[in-house]
Amino acid sequence: MYLQMKLRHYDCVDCVTPCKSTSPNAVRCPKCAKVWEKERNRQNQRRRYQRLMAARAGRLIANRAAAVAVENSGIGETTMTIGTRSVLYGAHCAVLHPWFLAVAWSKLYGFPWDVRLWASFWLHDIGYISKPNMDGSEGETHVELGARIMGLLFGESWAAFTAAHSRYWAKRNGRQFSRLCVADKLAFVLTPAWLYLPMTRATGELSEYMLRAKERQAGSEHFTDYESARLNSADAREWLDGLKSYTRRWIEEHRNGGADNWTVGACVESTAAFH
Repeated sequence: MYLQMKLRHYDCVDCVTPCKSTSPNAVRCPKCAKVWEKERNRQNQRRRYQRLMAARAGRLIANRAAAVAVENSGIGETTMTIGTRSVLYGAHCAVLHPWFLAVAWSKLYGFPWDVRLWASFWLHDIGYISKPNMDGSEGETHVELGARIMGLLFGESWAAFTAAHSRYWAKRNGRQFSRLCVADKLAFVLTPAWLYLPMTRATGELSEYMLRAKERQAGSEHFTDYESARLNSADAREWLDGLKSYTRRWIEEHRNGGADNWTVGACVESTAAFH
């Protein structure tokens, strides 16, 4: 049995036109109902826009207040050094660089099945945190923290393996660079310019790297004329192209070990300009 809908008579609340409808909630004529619905939607959109603008303004105010607080407290200078920024979102970004390193290791030596290799991928650059420079006397000691952790976890051989991922540290300390060093260099080569350059610009690393590369190529006979010209360019993309060219050749020459006669002595002078 179907329920019979009763026809209800009423006057529109807006235009007072006599109307009839089967809906028990109808209070407006069809024409006035459309106008009312359109106005309600317009008001809802206005309120959403106002809430959005208020939220954005709140974030801007909060961010500015936080920035002022950091500047006045000196926190930025003590905790966000160039080394810390590098590990957070720069060339040694802890959430990106280990994956490039794993791909590089796979290309050179096969897939890294040993869990200790994965630990070294994640820990080898952790020592950059709090360092005031990347390639200066303080920055070159970044290998020590990761090496100590690897030593505690897996023994002295893995500590030495991790520490020797820096060819400059290995050269200065009379050590043989490790396979981790070779894979680390290939990881750099594999990192695309569209990712590497913005990250290193954001952290402030790029200017230091460009200066150090020029100093090091000046003391080495193993850079080609093409690479030297690129490394002396003021254009960051050209500089990166030259450094990657040199690094590829270094990898091919040293992927199976042997003496490293290409690497010049580490730079140990003050790097106050990069603080």
